[in-house]
Amino acid sequence: MNNILTLLNISSTTTLIEISNTSFLYYLLSYIYLFMIGSVIGYFLEVLFRRFVSMKRWINPGFLKGPYLPLYGFGTCILYTISDIGIRYISSFSSLPSYYSYFINLSNIEINGNINFYITSLIIILLIGIAMTLIELIAGIIFIKGLHIKLWDYSSLKGNYKGIIAPLFSLLWTLIGAIYFYFLHPLIYEMINIFNNHLLGLTFVLGLFSATFIIDFINSMKLSISLNKEAKSKNLIIDLEKLKINAKKYKIKNKKIEELKKLIDEVSEPLKEKINKIHYEAKRHLYINNEIPSKSAKDIDETPRMKKERLEKENNNINKENIDNKD
Repeated sequence: MNNILTLLNISSTTTLIEISNTSFLYYLLSYIYLFMIGSVIGYFLEVLFRRFVSMKRWINPGFLKGPYLPLYGFGTCILYTISDIGIRYISSFSSLPSYYSYFINLSNIEINGNINFYITSLIIILLIGIAMTLIELIAGIIFIKGLHIKLWDYSSLKGNYKGIIAPLFSLLWTLIGAIYFYFLHPLIYEMINIFNNHLLGLTFVLGLFSATFIIDFINSMKLSISLNKEAKSKNLIIDLEKLKINAKKYKIKNKKIEELKKLIDEVSEPLKEKINKIHYEAKRHLYINNEIPSKSAKDIDETPRMKKERLEKENNNINKENIDNKD
């Protein structure tokens, strides 16, 4: 066991498992944490954005069913990576703000930059804006070209490219990058350290999230492939947001129709029973001996005419036997 811990640079001297911040496992878990946090937070941001800004309605964003958006997960990983590079390799140690040292133990970080922090921040924020726009562009092209599905549509915005990216949202990504670099990166960095120093408890959460996410992703991809076949056959691009809205309206409409049918059935049940009784009484007088056959014509071997002849023959035989007995 100690040999395994040594290979992974994990300390076994404490009650909690602690991971060296230079090990492969540390970086792997860090990015899984970042992806999970970004995906979940991004999901709720998109839900609120659609409800109160863009669509004025509650709707599940993205193509997955669960409360996570992979695009935001990848974006969070990019934010963290670019910011970390800026702190380690571009900004000088002496120019870092005091609140950075409050959250981050800078003595444990090798800082090799020599550029003023605020000049560094301009470079980093610009890189973040470009990187986030590229992620959005790549994701949009993959879905449109590969699956004939449009996850979002900026076609109504000025300067948009194929409805996938637009200057307005590139500016928003840049502003988000500025907020993250100035205020959130130290908190995220310290949170990653806390997570990785409590490996036993949090790997369960990571495992549960990963398993749920993978199952959801596979099922959603199956649905996307089916939609892709339909879109290809009709040579069109499916707008996923409109499809969800129409599907929701269809479900609501069908639900109302089913409720109305149920209500009509309940109200008309006594009348149906009376009509069925009258129908039965009228129908049975059409048959011999006023008996409705228990089987349909296709399930019996004789026709009504054959049955009549058989009954008459049986009655004649009975009468003949009675006469013979009297004699």
